[in-house]
Amino acid sequence: MNREEILSKVKTNGEPDEMELSVLIKSLGISTIVIPIMCLIFIIIRLIAGKAVIDDLVAITFAQLFVSELYSYKKCKKKFKLIISIVFLAITLIETIMFLNGVI
Repeated sequence: MNREEILSKVKTNGEPDEMELSVLIKSLGISTIVIPIMCLIFIIIRLIAGKAVIDDLVAITFAQLFVSELYSYKKCKKKFKLIISIVFLAITLIETIMFLNGVI
């Protein structure tokens, strides 16, 4: 089987090609930056307006950071990534509990 046949077979099977995978990885990387920044902006606006910080926004932000750092640790095996992911997980759990206490 030559290169063209292989490429055509992959495309007909609906599997993403290397370019699509590269774009997906970059888009997820960008969202990993944008989501926490947006949540932090909303938190700062609330603080400036004299409103209470919303625990769910903080929990969402740190949950996203936790997952990103944990995945990074699993792939790179850098101890710092594991430590920071544990810190992010702890903050996520604390904020989630605070959110639930405010709702329940």
